[in-house]
Amino acid sequence: MDNRAIHLIMFTLSAILSLAIKLNREVYIGINGGLDVLLGSVMSYLYVVILVSGYVTFAHSVTNRKLRNCIISITCGALLWEVHQAFIPEMYFDWKDIVATLLAFTVLMLIQHYKPVGNSVHSSAAIGNG
Repeated sequence: MDNRAIHLIMFTLSAILSLAIKLNREVYIGINGGLDVLLGSVMSYLYVVILVSGYVTFAHSVTNRKLRNCIISITCGALLWEVHQAFIPEMYFDWKDIVATLLAFTVLMLIQHYKPVGNSVHSSAAIGNG
């Protein structure tokens, strides 16, 4: 399975999971402490995975360098948002969200390391010649 297929699967599953969690989160809060932590932080993980996987899935061309820069940029943006929340009274800073974001970064970089995208191009000519 190539990198684009992996990212398409991750994008689809992450989008469905994030929608399910967003719609049903209140139902499960308070049942179990561990579940509360998971439900509270999984959205930070899914945010990074959805954006990176969406980029790989829908971009016309992706190189290893572009993908690495995309992973780093989106992770840095998510981390800056988490830190920014510490300075807004209405928002809540959570270390577990930082850990979830860094975990997403690690998973995506490992996938990129073991299944690099190369110079993939979405077009019928590229698919026919591949």
